[in-house]
Amino acid sequence: MSRQKTVLLFTVFIDMVCFSMFFPVMPYLVKEMKLPDYSVGAIVTVFAMMNFVCSAFWGSMSDRKGRKPVMLVSIGITFLANMALAFSLNTPILFFARALAGIGSANISVAQAYMSDISTPEDRTKNMGIIGAMFGLGFIAGPPIGGWLKYLSGEGSALWVGLGAALLNLVNLVSAYFFLTESNQNRNKDSRYSLDPISPVIKWLGKAGKPVINQLMLLFFLYVAAFSMMQITSGLLWKEKYHLTEQEAGYVFTFIGITSALFQGALVGRLSKKYNSRQLIIAGALLMAAGLASIPLPPPHAFLPWELVACAVLSLGNALITPAVNSWISREAPIGQVGQVMGANQSFSSLARVVAPLIGTGIFTFSFSLPFFLSGLIMIVPLFIIILMRKS
Repeated sequence: MSRQKTVLLFTVFIDMVCFSMFFPVMPYLVKEMKLPDYSVGAIVTVFAMMNFVCSAFWGSMSDRKGRKPVMLVSIGITFLANMALAFSLNTPILFFARALAGIGSANISVAQAYMSDISTPEDRTKNMGIIGAMFGLGFIAGPPIGGWLKYLSGEGSALWVGLGAALLNLVNLVSAYFFLTESNQNRNKDSRYSLDPISPVIKWLGKAGKPVINQLMLLFFLYVAAFSMMQITSGLLWKEKYHLTEQEAGYVFTFIGITSALFQGALVGRLSKKYNSRQLIIAGALLMAAGLASIPLPPPHAFLPWELVACAVLSLGNALITPAVNSWISREAPIGQVGQVMGANQSFSSLARVVAPLIGTGIFTFSFSLPFFLSGLIMIVPLFIIILMRKS
């Protein structure tokens, strides 16, 4: 593995650790601050809204200025956000910290564009799967670290969670500065960037001669909506129905991370040689639909074996969909505009993270199971989209 790829994957891994640390923390922190359940969705929505605003901006800027400087600036912003979270003493500061974190963490499109830069057409899907594996490994480490640091922080505080995440951001910043080399050798000096998130999304959704791009972006939007609805409500479900502590919830998220990393690291590369992107997406959508709908079904005494199987099925579906969609989109993107296209896709999918958590936490108050049944149903829609698409 090249040094470029190694440093990029380390950067993605640390980013995901910092991101996933908050999954088991927020539901408990909100309860301790005596805020209503829907506040969890509101906090996630603020984060996702900033992702929506900034993903296309970072992607387009990386096409013009280079991948490395954009990665460094975005990591620095995330560091400041986590320092603010550590010392958040009230609700407005909490929301501000998560909004700032959303701005900084909108750099995933830049990481994907970087990987596309250094990949050959033959290994692009495999390499996107390796990025997904790093997400999975970060998902393994982040939740238990977050749960443990939340325990150390005490009731109503996220002091050590924020400081721990900020320290990891600092390590990431130093590593990227000294060891990450520039990958974009086809800089597009005509690439325009602004904080208008709508124009690039509309541009690529309506791209003349490239209908496959808008179809893939819509498919990815639905996938992210379903997955994020599960992410934000599963912590509430496990607390309210199954009485898990934040540390125990962190362990379940860790299991999801382990299985995701194994599937994406060990299976995707092999499967991509035998099956095309269309076939991988269809299989992934079916598996995700089954896994999502199964999460709230076990009775308390059968929680552990049932939930582990449901989460494993969910992880396998996720492992098939994500790299297949990202690889397909990057193949269709014009030379010199990969960052812009990947950024537009991330912006559009961030809209799902804006809407889905609010819907999920809203309907959770009526039924613990409803968000998971709805997210499973949403994953059926991509099957109809993929049927109408041309073969890859």
